[in-house]
Amino acid sequence: MIKKLNAASTEDFLSTEEAAAYLEIKPTVVRNYLCEGKLTTYKFKTLTLLSLEELDAWKERRSMG
Repeated sequence: MIKKLNAASTEDFLSTEEAAAYLEIKPTVVRNYLCEGKLTTYKFKTLTLLSLEELDAWKERRSMG
């Protein structure tokens, strides 16, 4: 799913590369998750961003599984 943003806070969103580092996976894997709809894509101008809140939930699920 792709959602467009009118404004983006650096406290609430991460770039693909930052999200990969945060999840401790490769950026390619994050891009695959975005294409597969496993993570929500947020677009702000030309930037592809991911919600830190969603990444926290994803990280929590991975640690429990």
